[in-house]
Amino acid sequence: MCEIDYKAGLSARHAARRRFAAPVRHASVVSSLSLAALAAILSLSVAAFSCATQAGPAVERGAVALEAAGVPADGRFDAVFDRSGDPGRLVARFLRLSLVTDADDKSGDSTIVVSPDGLVMLIDGGSPECAVQVDAYLRALAVERIDAVVASHPHVDHVGGLTDILRSYPVGAVYLSRLDYPTATARGFESAARDSGAEIVYLAAGDSFRFGAHVVVDVFNPEPDIAYYDGYPANSTQFVNNHSIVMRMRYGSSSMLFVGDVYTSHELDLIDAWGDALRADVLKIGHHGSDTSSSKSWIRAVSPRVGVAMHDAIASLKVLQNYRKAGVDTFATCLSGSVRVALDGAGGLEVVSQYDRPEGM
Repeated sequence: MCEIDYKAGLSARHAARRRFAAPVRHASVVSSLSLAALAAILSLSVAAFSCATQAGPAVERGAVALEAAGVPADGRFDAVFDRSGDPGRLVARFLRLSLVTDADDKSGDSTIVVSPDGLVMLIDGGSPECAVQVDAYLRALAVERIDAVVASHPHVDHVGGLTDILRSYPVGAVYLSRLDYPTATARGFESAARDSGAEIVYLAAGDSFRFGAHVVVDVFNPEPDIAYYDGYPANSTQFVNNHSIVMRMRYGSSSMLFVGDVYTSHELDLIDAWGDALRADVLKIGHHGSDTSSSKSWIRAVSPRVGVAMHDAIASLKVLQNYRKAGVDTFATCLSGSVRVALDGAGGLEVVSQYDRPEGM
């Protein structure tokens, strides 16, 4: 099934640790609306009208640009990138990226998140070659400004494409960790972030920030004081992945968890440290769905209703099967194409994928 509307009520979530900002509270409805409330309603109405009138041409232009970049914009591409249903919802679009060369590298992760009030966040940007594809997806959404860019960790398949994006769009803030990774790609990203004029914000476990008026982002990883081993950065793949930014976006009673490429060993550390605060309706599956991540303990701890793995191929069929056995509606962008997941903040969850999944997936 490619389009799902979840309306079942959620069980009560445990409160996040007190170090985090309090969840957004919505005032009770009163008989007379304040000017601020009327302005907010008008703003959402205008946003909905703007999306409805501009989405068609924007999606078409983005599709043309994406085809030129070597990625098919067929199937339900128009439905995935139509913004007319976005206002009032927290929406994540998990992007299908593809390397058009014969290189063994991964295309990587990239997700565009839109807040209920229309702010745009780009989480990772894939490999350098994929920047043109990310740009095409942004154009399909008629994005002219990116309010927040998040670099989960400085590996090439996560920050490589961000350098060109930062040079092409006005950006409000860039969120990253303090992990030092002395590669040309990481240094190029850091330089582009500084040159962009965006606010640079370093994140660590225990931090919290707002994404628009209604969404709170809680940060669970990495630790504030990173201890490097002798010989770093030699043989540092797991070390760098385990220092990915892990963050949960909360909107009302709904949430999404983004985990970078954290390995199984560190998943267990996070479970010990944060427990039920990790629970989320939507999970960006760690490390592209590889068997280095997604332990059964992790799947139980997060208990997502939807999980999405971004990769060029199935990294581990067993991992995807473990999610499905746990009752998680699981997508892999190499099979399902780009995936749109929308949360209404009150337990409603909708999913649209670009393609139907093969039987048994």
